[in-house]
Amino acid sequence: MNQEALTKLKSWRQKRADLEMCELYRVFQNKTLEAMATLLPKTKDELLAIKGIREKKFQKYGKDVLLIINECLGSESFVEVSSKEDKIYSVSSYLDDVNSRLSDTGARIKGEVSSFNLKGQLYFSLKDKNDGSVLDCFMWMNDYKMCGIEIEEGMELTIQGFSEIYKPNGRFTFRTSTIELVGEGALKKAYDELKKKLKDEGLFEDSRKKLIPDYPQSIGLITSRDGAVINDFLNNIGRFGYKITFVDSRVEGIMAVKDLISALKYFQKNPVDVLVIIRGGGSLESLQAFNNETLIREMLKIPVPVLCGIGHDKDIPLISFVADKTASTPTAVTQVLNNSWEKATYKIDYYLQNMYMHFREMMQIEKDKLEKATNQIKDFYSFIIGKFLQYEQSIKDFILNVGHTIRHEKYKVQKIEELIIDKFKDKLIQANNNLTSIEKNINQNSPERQLKLGYSIITVDGKVVRSVNQIKEGDVIIGKINDGEIESSVKKIINK
Repeated sequence: MNQEALTKLKSWRQKRADLEMCELYRVFQNKTLEAMATLLPKTKDELLAIKGIREKKFQKYGKDVLLIINECLGSESFVEVSSKEDKIYSVSSYLDDVNSRLSDTGARIKGEVSSFNLKGQLYFSLKDKNDGSVLDCFMWMNDYKMCGIEIEEGMELTIQGFSEIYKPNGRFTFRTSTIELVGEGALKKAYDELKKKLKDEGLFEDSRKKLIPDYPQSIGLITSRDGAVINDFLNNIGRFGYKITFVDSRVEGIMAVKDLISALKYFQKNPVDVLVIIRGGGSLESLQAFNNETLIREMLKIPVPVLCGIGHDKDIPLISFVADKTASTPTAVTQVLNNSWEKATYKIDYYLQNMYMHFREMMQIEKDKLEKATNQIKDFYSFIIGKFLQYEQSIKDFILNVGHTIRHEKYKVQKIEELIIDKFKDKLIQANNNLTSIEKNINQNSPERQLKLGYSIITVDGKVVRSVNQIKEGDVIIGKINDGEIESSVKKIINK
């Protein structure tokens, strides 16, 4: 791919898009330009072979493209578009060829409106104030409405566009893409009239305006990527995690309105929390775009709050009156956006400080309680220890007393034991004496002794006979004597 060719083709496309007030892709898409820079076509047929180029586009842009490519290739002679110099054109194809060449005659022209007619589109004539020269002009109605100017005879204008021949009647005309008022007086008059109109519609009333939300996170930003304004904004916007969607737009000049409207339409489809439109200060003339009715009404379609920060010398731009919130500078805009976050940060710091102080107070209170509890525990412990020592001493005293008591009781027991022993001994002696006496009595009264003394014991049927009534005559009785027994038979019983 030839990078030089691609760069030049893109630069040429930008100029054509600006001239025609259209998006870049409507001239050529990027992939078509890349194909041109790669294939480097040198003839009409080679150019038409590239996807995205048809006869109509070739008639409009073919010559320019082939010139750029041949310049990049260093060719000294240009390969003519037509294969033969004596080619015979049809009227239509000739006018197409002429218009293709005339499209390169883009210019800005200043003059006075001598006549105009609104019949579906705008047809008007622009007259030179010096020599009365007249240029017939044509403008599409959509482009006319976008300019936000109500054209009048005698009004001095600056127009931008290119020349062409209108094929149906062969009339030379200037196709106009944009219109600007000339002169501070005309601008001020248009400004005042539109201001009154918008105010009468109630568009300046606070009651219809949306509030800037607290803690915005996503911000849409419309401004020019060039200049100090965007840097001022980015340098002063707080570090609160904003997601900023930036759309580059011209903010001054005849092409600014279209850029701004295109940016607004983008945010209609891609809403954010708040939309910001900013630019630096300027005169009424340099701020024409922001006094455009079409632009203002397009802004009203934005579903989220719009914050404008557009500097001005004297007259406030009308878009600032209609916007939901306005600030004098880009820095002031950032202050509006940062406000709720900074308040929240302050509150957080305040609450953190209060929490810290409260925590310290609580800690001190708890520390005092702990110290008090510690002292109470110490006192209670000392009390317990004292009681314990008292109880210990009491136990010791009790044990000591018990020892004395036990020894005393032991002594008493010993005395009692000795007494019992003595008594027992006495009783034993007495018992022994008694036994001896009893034994003596027993021995004295013992049957064996009686038998030895000559007595006998008579039994009958194993029973001692104590009375004569126990026996009868004929009974066999046994007489026990000291050294034996005598069996006898009773013959006679004699009673006393």
